[in-house]
Amino acid sequence: MKKLDKRPGFTLIELLVVIAIIAILIALLVPAVQKVREASNVATCKNQLKQMGLGFQSHIDVFKHLPSGGTSWTDSDRVMVHGTPADYKSQSWGWMYQILPYIEQQDLWAHNRENEICATPVVMYICPSFRGPKIWDYSQAGDTTNTKRAMNDYCANVGTSPSSYDGPIVPSKSWGPNLVRKITDISDGLSNTLLVAEKFVNPFKAWSQSECNDDQGWVDGWDNDTICDASGNGGTTNKDGINVELPKQIAIKLGDVDECGFNFGSVHPASMNAVFCDGSVHAIAYDIDPTVWGRLCNIRDGKDLTFTD
Repeated sequence: MKKLDKRPGFTLIELLVVIAIIAILIALLVPAVQKVREASNVATCKNQLKQMGLGFQSHIDVFKHLPSGGTSWTDSDRVMVHGTPADYKSQSWGWMYQILPYIEQQDLWAHNRENEICATPVVMYICPSFRGPKIWDYSQAGDTTNTKRAMNDYCANVGTSPSSYDGPIVPSKSWGPNLVRKITDISDGLSNTLLVAEKFVNPFKAWSQSECNDDQGWVDGWDNDTICDASGNGGTTNKDGINVELPKQIAIKLGDVDECGFNFGSVHPASMNAVFCDGSVHAIAYDIDPTVWGRLCNIRDGKDLTFTD
């Protein structure tokens, strides 16, 4: 009788070697996939900023002025004139609300229920590398409606400080007759002046809790949810004698502290993205020279500026 051959199979050592090879391939593949995903997210983030810049330009084409930074944030504060939202001169809600008609969000801009507007995320205002749409329960002094607010990941530049009024965005004219901004006011040049960039959010509170610069959402008028400046929380005195804080990377790590200032920043690993007043989009390194940073945020300092990606 013929003896049957044994079935071929793996030894334990061979199986362990195969598993080890697979683990090594996965370890090599995952970072590559993450890099590709981040590169795609950065491209999307830059494109969103580009679209915001075009929204500003369309607003200028219509009104001959930039949108304002607004004045306040509560639901009932949206200013209406004969049933239509007021323009930049008297609108209390901020620039993100004012440019809605120019970024294909006309219906949201004209919607008749303020609480629903406040609770609606706008994809263009959300960085794809960060946390996705976030909606917080909202209740503060002056607003007892207990509504919800959709957050945003970008801020407009108001200059060297919120009270200096030397940035491209100023409060609504209702705060003062001279508080309007035209393109011709930007005497340093449109390509030398920051318009909108990403916002620093406290990493410990970005996903589950609200912080004072991340609680009132994208409708917010003249407050640190939607405006930032060169000084942030302060920190470094540059060569022009201005106290500045550089853009900060959002990273979850031991030692991160609460932030409640007017800080620019980003979750991207090397730099944050920004659109300038001429519509061009740049990456700004976290270690940018403090003097260059201060001058980027000022529309009329008259100082020389060298800036490259």
